Amino acid sequence: MTDEQRPNDHERHAREDDHDERSEVDILRDELRAASERLAVLEADHQACLDKMLRARADLENTRRRHAAEIARAREAGIDAVVLPMLAVYDDLARALQAADSADPASIVPGVRSVRDTLERSLEGIGVTRVGNVGEAFDPGHHEALAVVPAGEGREPGVIAEVFEAGFVRGERLVRPARVVVVDPA
Repeated sequence: MTDEQRPNDHERHAREDDHDERSEVDILRDELRAASERLAVLEADHQACLDKMLRARADLENTRRRHAAEIARAREAGIDAVVLPMLAVYDDLARALQAADSADPASIVPGVRSVRDTLERSLEGIGVTRVGNVGEAFDPGHHEALAVVPAGEGREPGVIAEVFEAGFVRGERLVRPARVVVVDPA
């Protein structure tokens, strides 16, 4: 090689190195630009997901509030359904007391029996039935024995002889046990 060629080679290598450097810088800039674009897309996706999550959370809270209000309304309607029949009993008792004030108090007994029967029908209407009648077999699952009397004439062992408080069941569930006196089963 001649001396003239050597600087040219050196210049050519310098130009190639310069070209390689610019190419690497350009490549790095392109990669940075692509990474920045991917980051922007991911940030937009993240924001969209966050917005969806916040909307879903708000919908859930609204649904919870709506259901709580519906439950409260249903509870109130249930109480009203029980109270309304009792108000009829209240009115019947008020009329019986008015009749007792103006007439013989003994004359109200048939009216009071009628009120009790109306009340029992109202309770049956909501699925509550009476348990614990005289002559019925004693059942510790439905009856509470307050006392035991000896068996004798007309008293069958193991049955209810007297009822202090009637018991009530709703379906299979005991609402209140009957408080009774039982004939001694022994």
